[in-house]
Amino acid sequence: AVIFLLGFFLDFIEIAVVVVPIVAPILLMDPGANITAVWLGVMIGLNIQSSFLTPPFGFALFYLRGVAPPSVKTTDIYKGVVPFIALQLIALGIVGSYPPLVNYLPSRISLVGENAPPPVNPLLQSCIETWVMRELDVDEAQIRAAVSEAQSLPLDALPRNIRGDLSGAFEEALAVFEHVDEIAAARIEIDAATPAYAPIHTEVRRLERDIRKDEERIEELEDRVDDLRFIENPAPGTREALEAEIARLEAEMETLAAEIPADWDDTYAAFATLLRAEQNAGRAYRRSSDEAVEPVLEFIAVLEFNDAFVALEGDLRALTAAVDGVVDEATGDALSDRIRDVRSAFSDTEAGRDLTGALRDATRPFRDDTPDLAAVRASLAEAEAAFEEERAWREAGAAEIVPGLRTYLAALDRTIGLRQKPQMPRDVALDVAACQANHRDISLYF
Repeated sequence: AVIFLLGFFLDFIEIAVVVVPIVAPILLMDPGANITAVWLGVMIGLNIQSSFLTPPFGFALFYLRGVAPPSVKTTDIYKGVVPFIALQLIALGIVGSYPPLVNYLPSRISLVGENAPPPVNPLLQSCIETWVMRELDVDEAQIRAAVSEAQSLPLDALPRNIRGDLSGAFEEALAVFEHVDEIAAARIEIDAATPAYAPIHTEVRRLERDIRKDEERIEELEDRVDDLRFIENPAPGTREALEAEIARLEAEMETLAAEIPADWDDTYAAFATLLRAEQNAGRAYRRSSDEAVEPVLEFIAVLEFNDAFVALEGDLRALTAAVDGVVDEATGDALSDRIRDVRSAFSDTEAGRDLTGALRDATRPFRDDTPDLAAVRASLAEAEAAFEEERAWREAGAAEIVPGLRTYLAALDRTIGLRQKPQMPRDVALDVAACQANHRDISLYF
């Protein structure tokens, strides 16, 4: 309304420079509005556009006056522009009442572009969870079947820690259904309690805001009273006036505090419990979703280095033969460096701790002036044994387990595994964009 009225007298540049920096931060920070900057900019732009049409300083009117024949009076131009101003206000009302008209296209461009934020972006979680909940209702049987098949994979050949991680991932996938049900139940309870709670919350927050203003004003007045000690011959009645104003504000604060319902603390605590239940369920869902997929992706990524891992066998076995060539400090240092290089190469292939740890132990004797070559040979023997064990389970995993894990990931791809994707699929992005285009009132969380 202020911008519209200023358009009668100011150019759009002055309005944008003076008014927008004042009102935009206030509106964007309001949790009750929770509006987007794009929508606010379009609203202000439509509003400012009316300044071209509104008399007495509408630029469009001046342009028309300059090209119109003398028979057309200025008052006629003013009258003729009224329907267009009405159309402008109608457009402003439509955009104001239906924000997706403005928000959808920018959100869509952002989410389907090459630089789209990943699905783990915190700002997208509410809409993504809504999508996942709908999809899980449809695909629950298929996903449970995929998890059951994954649980039947022959994991016994794998090391205990990897076997435990994969088994835990399958259990977390099933736990997602429970957490999604908890989210849905929490949202239903919040929706049911909101109509009764929201008016009380709004009124109490208003009262508390007014009380804070009075407190700040009292502090200012008390500082002024203290400053009177340093003023010679203050104006008569100054202290009394300040103290009277302080007393009035204190009485006003008491009146405002008395208007807060006596059961407000209990009411707030009860609603806050509902909000925490939703937040906890959301965190549990996200944690289970991540843990249902991450160990599987990590295991498959390890096996992608199988060829490079096997190719290092010759370098590893050559180390044992090189121990016989250690005759002095220089040859010992050279062998220690070779062992470190081989250990680094194995680390690049995601080799297990047993192998890399044994190679690390093989370098420790060289720190002494007279290295214990027998200890070096023993550590290298442990490394070769660990290599054989790891090669066996890597080959078995690649042949017997990875195909089943890929089937498992494919079943979870658009639901439980969505958060682990680098970018949302197009249809998911379009649905999330439509969801993001609506403004949400989050004031009840504060």
